[in-house]
Parts: sequence; structure tokens; C-alpha cells
Amino acid sequence: MLIDQILWRQRASRAEKTAVVCGARRFTYAQTAERTLRFANALRGLGIEPGQRVAVLSSNCAEHIEAVYAIAAIGAVWVPLNFRLTPVELAYIADDCEASAVIYSTDLAQSAAGLRDLAKHPRLWIGIGEATTASVHGYDDLLLKSAATEMAPSVGGGDLFSIMYTSGTTGRPKGVMLPHDRFFLGTVLSTIGLKVSENDVKLQAIPQFHAGGFIYQLAHMAAGATIVVLPKFETGATLDLIEAEGVTAAGFVPSMLLALLEDPRFAKTDFSRVERVMYGGSPIPEDRLARAVETMGAKFLQTYGQTEAGVLVTILDDEDHLRGLKESPEILRSCGRAMVGYEVAVLGDDGRPTDDVGELAVRSGSLMTGYWRRPAESAETLVDGWLRTGDLARKDAEERFYLVDRKKDLIVSGGENVYPIEVEHVLSSHPAVLDVAVVGVPDDRWGEAVKAVVVLRPAARIDQAGLLDFCRGKLGGFKIPKSVDFAEMLPRNASGKIQKNLLREQYWAGRSRKI
Repeated sequence: MLIDQILWRQRASRAEKTAVVCGARRFTYAQTAERTLRFANALRGLGIEPGQRVAVLSSNCAEHIEAVYAIAAIGAVWVPLNFRLTPVELAYIADDCEASAVIYSTDLAQSAAGLRDLAKHPRLWIGIGEATTASVHGYDDLLLKSAATEMAPSVGGGDLFSIMYTSGTTGRPKGVMLPHDRFFLGTVLSTIGLKVSENDVKLQAIPQFHAGGFIYQLAHMAAGATIVVLPKFETGATLDLIEAEGVTAAGFVPSMLLALLEDPRFAKTDFSRVERVMYGGSPIPEDRLARAVETMGAKFLQTYGQTEAGVLVTILDDEDHLRGLKESPEILRSCGRAMVGYEVAVLGDDGRPTDDVGELAVRSGSLMTGYWRRPAESAETLVDGWLRTGDLARKDAEERFYLVDRKKDLIVSGGENVYPIEVEHVLSSHPAVLDVAVVGVPDDRWGEAVKAVVVLRPAARIDQAGLLDFCRGKLGGFKIPKSVDFAEMLPRNASGKIQKNLLREQYWAGRSRKI
């Protein structure tokens, strides 16, 4: 069960079918396989050996797909780099995994140059769209000079396919180790869970370095679908591709879908061929989700997962979406039921299943083997075969799971537990609110008080009293924020996650305790 076998099998069964569309370029499965083999042989010729790490710093493109398969084919280890990181952050990852090579796309040449100045380990630099120089190998030049020679597998299923670094919201990024056989299993289970068809034309809008975006892409290739690559997310370009390429399946993070809804062209776009829309990372406010479902006329699937789980774990399917929109809005706050192949439990502080809120734990053959060179943190996360996700959740009578918050974000106010995500959900439903984060701040009476930091929509006008009044009747009294601060924007890391630790720091500065 090697990842590159996905491509070779598709070449054998559907050689002339279009595999990848990227701008004006179209590649069949046979052409994609040939280009991959050429690049794999080029990497081998440059001295990349099995087990060595190869980092990829690239925007979405056909070459990104080929590079991952080629790295896998020679038994090297793919290390995706988040192109939103600074050179300092990129250099930390490249050196932490001791990358032997860096492959980058020409639009990220400036970031690559900064990385090169700082990183100590990479010895080879390969530029997609770059000309060959004394210090950089041009990707296209390597293809021209290399043969599409078949190669025998050089590693086994238990060898590493990838080291994917977590976003590092609360500290240094950690490298998640995912062997071929585990990621292969996760891909197959995702193909089933996402209801993928070989007839799909899949829009790849989420960055290919992103674990969720990559598993969406790989699951569709495993079924023999066509991948339509969106180099950079822009609402106009996205809507154009959906129409022009007859997209049947699209994957987004919620912020993308919400941006599409804001585009005046959204209501006029022809979505008649779109059958499924997949999204993950967080729920979408009910009113905007209802509008998206009505306008697009597609089945919506919400996914939840973690890189450490390899990758997707639960799915809120299309039937639950419709039921939630028609009769039970609470369902739309769920991240769904466990996918086939996954055992999911809610555990209390004693490590036993609980009917109350507890930590979400996952058991499956697709779990990571641990964090790269971090045995202590690996042991804290993988306990008795279970992945302790660090997410607080509850389960309903119909086996749906509801994320309540990250364990570290819990607010204890006057002895009552307050889960910020619940408060954020209510505030984000106000039409004047564009973005919101809820944190606990010091309070002499309550220990911690609930504070909301709100970004208003352009031209919107509402004050603290108005927002607090909006919460009444929707939240228990102890959950309603004691105060609201207004900001121009919220701090986010390179993956788009709100950095609540930075928000909290400004309120807890100078105190010995942070709770």
C-alpha cells in the first residue's frame, strides 16, 4: 500500500482520461504518470535517497501533484510547507526535519530565497517555472533531461510517506509522521466517506500543502476522478472554473465558501453540474449555509479531522444538512458521525467514556506513528492506541459528535465551564459581525470573565450593548460576554486559525496565573 501506486493503477486502467487540469494545460493519467517518472528519476539522479526528506513550497499546480508522487516513488519523504509562513518559520521546519531538498514554485521565489538564506540543511533547490542556474535546478529542465524509466518500490508500507507539520498555534510546529500504509488507508476511507466517483470533476481550491486539502485531492485521484487545480483562491476565478470545467465536486474551508457568498456573481453562477460541496474546519452560520445550499443545489458534506488522524475522522452528510436546515438547526453545529474505519469516543478526565463533554479520542489504522523526534509529546497524544485530539466534544443520541472547544480554550467563570465556540457561534450569526473570537480574561469576582473580540462588517454599526442584548435568550446568562472589544482584525496564523493565545496575552500580562 504505497501512495504512488494510486497513480500507476490509474494509468493502467484509464490512461487517456484527463487527470489534471491546471490553467490551459491538461494532462491525462498517462501523461501525469510519465512526467512523474521523469521527475522521480531526476530526483534519484540528484542523489535523493530513500528516507531523505524533500520539502515542497508551492502554490497549487500540476507539478505539485507530480512532485508528491515522485517523492513517494523513490522512497523519500514529502514535507509540505505552508507558503503563508515567514522564511524564519519555514527554515525551522526545513532544519527540524533535516530536509535534503526544497522544491518551490516561481511565484514563491522570494520566500524560497529567504528560506535558503536561513536554512542549514537543504542542499538541493528545484524551481517550478524557474530556469536552471548554478544554484537552482529548473523543474522543466529536469523533466527534459530524465527518462520515464519504471522503478521498483524502494520502501515498504511501514516507511514514512510524509512528515506534515502542525500549525503551531501554541508553540513550535510538530512534525506528524505518516507512513505509506496508514495514509493509504486514510485515503481509501475518505474516498468512501466523501462518496467520491470516478466521474467526478473535482475543484482543488484548498492549498495542496494542507492536510485536509490534500486528502480531498488524493481521495478523488484514488477513484480516478479529474482534478481541476485553482492556483490561488479568488472568488471570480473560482466561479469561472466551476462553470467552465463542469465541476461536480468542490472542497472549501468555510472562509472560502463565505467569501463566495459575498461575491455578487454567486447568485448568477451556473452550478447545475455541482453535485457535492465538501467543507471542513468549522461550521458555517445557518443562514449562510442555507443560502449556499439553495443557490448551488448540491449535497453538502462537513468533515472533521486532524493531521494526526491521517486525516478525516467524521462527516456530517448531506441528509443531516437537509434535516438541520428544515427542522433541527442544532444538527448543523455537529461535525457528524464517525467514518467507516474509525472508532471515535468522548473521554472524561479519567480516560473513560463519558456522556458529558470530554476529550475526543480516535482509534484507527490511519493514525500517525508519532511526532518527528518528539517522543514525550507523542506519548501524551497517542495513549493506549487512541489519538487524544485535544478537542472537547459531546455526542448525541444518534451518534453525532459536537465539537465544544479546544481543551486549552476552556473558560471557567464562577465555577461554570464556558466553551468559547458556542458563544462565537451566536455572535457570528449577527449580520453586523464579520469575525469574532471569545477568550477568558481575568476577573476579580468570577476568576475569569468571558470577553468577545469582534470585527464588524464594513459600514456596520452596533455597540457592545447591542451585541450583548442579541445574546440574551440564545445563551445561558453565565455564557454571555461580560464585555466586548472591537478590532480591525483578529490575529491568525499562516493556516488561518485565530491565535487566541495572542489575544489572551494582552489581558493577562503581568499576572503569574493565566486562569
